[in-house]
Amino acid sequence: MAYVAVRGYRIGEGRPKVILPIIEPTEAQILSRGAEFSTLRADCVEWRLDHWAEPIHSTALLRCLQGLRQVIGSKLLLVTFRSQAEGGERSCSLEEYSALCRQVCASGCADLLDLELRPTGDALPALIQHAHAAGVKVICSSHDFTGTPPQEELTARMEQMRSAGADIAKLAVMPHRPEDVLELLTATTQMRQAHPELPLVTMSMGALGAVSRLWGEAMGSAMTFASAGKSSAPGQLELDLVNQVLDALRLADQES
Repeated sequence: MAYVAVRGYRIGEGRPKVILPIIEPTEAQILSRGAEFSTLRADCVEWRLDHWAEPIHSTALLRCLQGLRQVIGSKLLLVTFRSQAEGGERSCSLEEYSALCRQVCASGCADLLDLELRPTGDALPALIQHAHAAGVKVICSSHDFTGTPPQEELTARMEQMRSAGADIAKLAVMPHRPEDVLELLTATTQMRQAHPELPLVTMSMGALGAVSRLWGEAMGSAMTFASAGKSSAPGQLELDLVNQVLDALRLADQES
């Protein structure tokens, strides 16, 4: 299986990489959480910019990015502005979103940038190219907080992400029945078989979908989100539990 190499990590190889989200609104709180996360057993810190209380285009944003890059040490930094259309806290125009993404790339602080599939539309390939020119890897994402589309639709979205040039494809959906979780897992395994060169990050949200956050190594999901006190999406499990289960599954696989 292929992987994405960034800051010494191989995303898509071995144990799923664990992401901790920062959703605090102020610079002091953000940097405090980053320093806390630097001591925890996780691979990546996600800064959710849509929770930022300041104007998104400001010198404070750059200062906070630089401070966060410093305090998290060798961990990966993923920067995400989750739009309201995709379940986030704020909305902005495509022009504002594009300018923000370019600002993040120009900072030299981010290892990974989340770019949303549907809100960016035809602008997505150019945004991905800009990120790549700045040395930033792209996670292209799509979220459904109301339900789970059919497997064919989920696969089609990941194909769109791949065609646009994304380094990693991400899907998050909401299940209402066990079959919905299977729909997401089936799409993940089929996409992994068809395009092993593209690491995937897929999850079925809420309590019903919790298994999808833990079974990534077997089913083809290269990263998973955990919480350390605060969660950024329904169904995120506590970091210690996530690590325990991932370790147990690895051990069972090695012993089989």
